[in-house]
Amino acid sequence: MLDFELGILAAISNLTMLPFLFNSKNGITEYQKQQVVKDPINHLTFNDNVLNIGSDSLPVQQIRKVAMDTCGETSFFSLPYNQIKPGVVPAFEFPSEQFEDLKSHLKSGLPETVIFIS
Repeated sequence: MLDFELGILAAISNLTMLPFLFNSKNGITEYQKQQVVKDPINHLTFNDNVLNIGSDSLPVQQIRKVAMDTCGETSFFSLPYNQIKPGVVPAFEFPSEQFEDLKSHLKSGLPETVIFIS
């Protein structure tokens, strides 16, 4: 009987948190917004074995996999195994006509052991 009451209490307390979580200023929807980059090659620059991603940076030796794909007129970039902040990985959308140029740019600056996922 006690387990059932605790389960109901947990469900009610979680339901009361939903409006807070989905508030775009506080919650998870803020992190789900995909940044759109018009010039991805200038957004991803290499300097002394560091990949600069806008205002963030990662040492290239920490990068193991790069995820890139195209869907229609939009392409997607992500470093799914590298967090720049707790729970946040570098990711953005960019115009699909720049897909191959960006992939070549990344291959020229990253170690040959990096795997490209698409």
